Amino acid sequence: MEGISVRTFITFGFLLICFFNWATCDYRTEENPYKHFAQVDPEGNYILEWIVNWDTKRVTFNVTVATNGYIGFGLSRRGQMNGSDIVIGGVNRNGRSYFTDCHGTGEIPEIDDSQDWSLLDAWERGSRTFLSFSRPFDTCDDEQDVPITDDLLQVIWTYGETDDEIQYHFQNRGAMPVYLLDPDLVPRSLDPRVPNNGQQPLLDDSTRIFEMTTTRDVPAQDTMYWCSFHKAPTTSKHHIIGFDTLFPTEKDETHVHHLVIYRCHPPPGVNPASLFEPQIASGGGECYFIRDPNPMNTQYCTEDVFLWAVKGRPTFFPEHVGMPLSANGPEYYLLQTHYDNPNLESNLRITFSLQAYYSSVIRPNEAGMITLGTITPGSTSIIVPPGETNHTIMGMCAPGCTDQMFPEEGITVFASLLHTHIRGRGARYHHFRGNTELPWILTDENYDFNYQQYRVLREERKVLPGDLLVNSCTYDTTDTNGTAVIGGFSTRQEMCTAFLWYYTRSNSHAFCRSELKSDGYLNLVGVRTTQWNQERRAMVITSPARYSGISMADYTTNYVDWTVEMREELQRRQIYDPQSSQCPRFTPDDVPTESQLSTEGAREGTGNQQPMSSFPSKVRLYQPSSQCVRRRNQIGGQQQRGKTIREKERSKGRRGWSGI
Repeated sequence: MEGISVRTFITFGFLLICFFNWATCDYRTEENPYKHFAQVDPEGNYILEWIVNWDTKRVTFNVTVATNGYIGFGLSRRGQMNGSDIVIGGVNRNGRSYFTDCHGTGEIPEIDDSQDWSLLDAWERGSRTFLSFSRPFDTCDDEQDVPITDDLLQVIWTYGETDDEIQYHFQNRGAMPVYLLDPDLVPRSLDPRVPNNGQQPLLDDSTRIFEMTTTRDVPAQDTMYWCSFHKAPTTSKHHIIGFDTLFPTEKDETHVHHLVIYRCHPPPGVNPASLFEPQIASGGGECYFIRDPNPMNTQYCTEDVFLWAVKGRPTFFPEHVGMPLSANGPEYYLLQTHYDNPNLESNLRITFSLQAYYSSVIRPNEAGMITLGTITPGSTSIIVPPGETNHTIMGMCAPGCTDQMFPEEGITVFASLLHTHIRGRGARYHHFRGNTELPWILTDENYDFNYQQYRVLREERKVLPGDLLVNSCTYDTTDTNGTAVIGGFSTRQEMCTAFLWYYTRSNSHAFCRSELKSDGYLNLVGVRTTQWNQERRAMVITSPARYSGISMADYTTNYVDWTVEMREELQRRQIYDPQSSQCPRFTPDDVPTESQLSTEGAREGTGNQQPMSSFPSKVRLYQPSSQCVRRRNQIGGQQQRGKTIREKERSKGRRGWSGI
């Protein structure tokens, strides 16, 4: 049978036994991280398994569904019927299987000209139907199939009561976001997609949970960042091996946009309890960071440890990696919570728990985290005009910074998370060494704000001192009602950030971010200088005088005539103009002040140089190998290709263009 081995069938058979008797199965991390398992509907009537075969470049899917009728399964970029890649199959009354490769154009799927899915097995047992089928990653059929790539896809599913009449828009249907090709290290007992979740043993007797539980009354304001402090539950060295979040209700989860944990480093000779115990007792406070003097001492808590964002699933490290906890005695952590309340609801009380799983078993490699991308807030690097379909923003970590940050032997990146806000449509992390772009560290051309997940890399990546790292994000502002989008705290504003987990952990650096510095950048839109306004939590114009006090959001929406020529020149500068990278230390003897974490502070520096860099325009850009000739619009296209697209769009009167 094509694309599946006997061992795979045995594995799937074990999973099916578990389907009928969950209590007998202990779902822990599987030996093969490319075996996946999910309950795609709330009632458990549709069970999906899949396994990735990188040798044959095929994915094999098994579905077990509580029906004696037809089963529908498909792949879609945005969870919609139109443009989806669908198979319809089942077992008829005579016991014979049927299976058809289709594509979505309306309410009834149409049969593909080329049948690229392969049926491997089909049977009925009582009230359940089982189908096993496979497909190549890429069929080269751009018109009727959806390629399986590193991008986020939506698995769409449906089933009917009979085999005679197939209607896609039946009451039994839904969609589930998934990175089909990624490895998965989440213990089955903690995976929310696995039935009977939480009823199995966790990991082993050496594992404990560091639980940070917070209940907060959220005011009727669009955005609130709240900082709370938490003390590690142990004073002896352990390793953190994974993270999870718990939300009691859907309402609780809806109003939390992200959570960030920072490790605190008090100054030499200062008792950490004197700095942070009062903050624990007080419950914390709002933490917009750009504030002097700092009443909460957040300037001592700048080493990133973990970020959770919208709909993130549990995240666990590979078995050879752990993150240190209490390596030098008692430790304190700052938990930053972004509460999101766009409808200005009142009487909101939100509860959640962030859980760090830690073990007394010390693993061979110690993990650290680096945050990279654009400076937000306190920078004007992110300006996206209204009506754009594919506008690109860059964040740089210059070779001068990686030279400061990384040891001679370099670091090894093993996982990453790409982060934008609601206008983000694509994100990528580029890696340059000398005159060559290496394969992307991570990419997603189908980014969805509503599903932000850490992704363990299939192949760990070595990054050396002197390498250039570039985070690129693409945005769509066609539905903003004429409003320009700028960088900022709010979900309605934008960020372009990547979080890299790596080993071996640095004891000095945790972020590297950049801002545009060229004289002509802001002058292009008629602005000379800006300043962060703490009370308004916004960048405001300080010159020219006639616009003084107007926020950049207001100005770029209501005072700029966004001609095609201006849009193109803005985009060119945002990609190719020099940017200043910021890579300060977090060590106790060199902790940056709050003002040094703002734009003005970044310009002054923290005792470190601010290396300059630009997106390379004369190097060989990376292009993934493919057997198919495609007409796919990629974030990382060649410069000449981007020029061709811009010319086509301009000839059609469109304002957007395809960036890098």
